[in-house]
Amino acid sequence: MLNRRAIFGLLASAATFAATGASFAKGPHHHINGHDLLGAKLKQNGKHEMGKAGKETVIAEVNNGKVTGMSAGSLPVKKVKTNKKMAQSGPMNIHLAAYGDVQLAQLVEIYYGYCIDTGMDEYYYWYLAGDVIITDGWIEYVPA
Repeated sequence: MLNRRAIFGLLASAATFAATGASFAKGPHHHINGHDLLGAKLKQNGKHEMGKAGKETVIAEVNNGKVTGMSAGSLPVKKVKTNKKMAQSGPMNIHLAAYGDVQLAQLVEIYYGYCIDTGMDEYYYWYLAGDVIITDGWIEYVPA
């Protein structure tokens, strides 16, 4: 049986844990190549189904060959960017410029993604800069 000190200690620990904002880890991050998934639909204006995020259908909105937004029912969507290739299909293409024994740095590509959070998993749909409308509000992607 627990005494008063033990109960008080458990309550104090629970309150401290809750106050720090600590949370349990979410499930896996799913990184999806949005450009390849859209394919020819990138040239067709309108809303296009991309798959599922949990139980919700993911929709990409395309206008004039650019993705203008994504949605998945009532799930929250945030816009992220990174200079790391997070999703790809096929072999990686590495471009190096060399002059004698010196290799020159290549241009750093920025990738833009839409993150859909189901509460348990996060789904990231990644695009090249030429595939999306770039406005304010894109935050830096930080792997968890």
